Amino acid sequence: MKTVTNRRPSRFFVGLLFLTTLMGLSAASHAAALIADFNGDGKNDTATITASSGTISIAHGGGGVSMYYTFSNWLTIHAIETNGIAGKELIATYASGYVHVIDDRAKTARGYNVFGISSTLGSRTYFLTVLNGTAGTEILFIYSKGHVAIIDDRLHAVRGYNVFGTGFGGPTRYFKIADFNGVPGNEIMFSYMSGTSEVVDDRRRTIRTYNYLSDGSAPTYANVDGVAGLEAIFRFHGSTIWLVDRTGALIYR
Repeated sequence: MKTVTNRRPSRFFVGLLFLTTLMGLSAASHAAALIADFNGDGKNDTATITASSGTISIAHGGGGVSMYYTFSNWLTIHAIETNGIAGKELIATYASGYVHVIDDRAKTARGYNVFGISSTLGSRTYFLTVLNGTAGTEILFIYSKGHVAIIDDRLHAVRGYNVFGTGFGGPTRYFKIADFNGVPGNEIMFSYMSGTSEVVDDRRRTIRTYNYLSDGSAPTYANVDGVAGLEAIFRFHGSTIWLVDRTGALIYR
């Protein structure tokens, strides 16, 4: 990864196909720009990304230009805080499973590997969410056949979990990313038509499993007991069942 810093700004941003502040771009864009504070100095910078070459040029609001080179033909690229230190990172994802994190504050790039898009693991869904309750956003991949991969850029680590895939106890799997136990950081709850739920708690590096009676319908989620953390609510023959992950209890009402 070659990095060049402190060059004079040029007029590279003239003639861009579009400019966005939505912090996310798709690979369909040949050239685009993201605006954020990338080096943590409190001033907005402009990152120009060229999909066809993988070139990223960051013009700093305080002066100077940084250049980075990643692979071309990325699927998505976002600007988000991943390591808990001032300055947003650029995250590029690829179909192969490779993820590139461009850290302009440290003038470096970090690469991570998760499973790519394949028939073995099924379809893949991608999220940016806070799972550990500490500063920094995790990069989450959920695969339809049951694998979960989490990139923790703060610790420069990748963690994997295996849950039941789509089709366990029926064709549908419901999942929700939220705070279920009242402790800072979100959990991932997977619920199945068979009456089983699994809660991936990356903060504790564990999975909790619950079994209950269910009519197979989609759960609803609400704070029904007035204590921090959502409950999952299931139905069975006119009754409701509260899954209270904070206490590890199933309450039939």
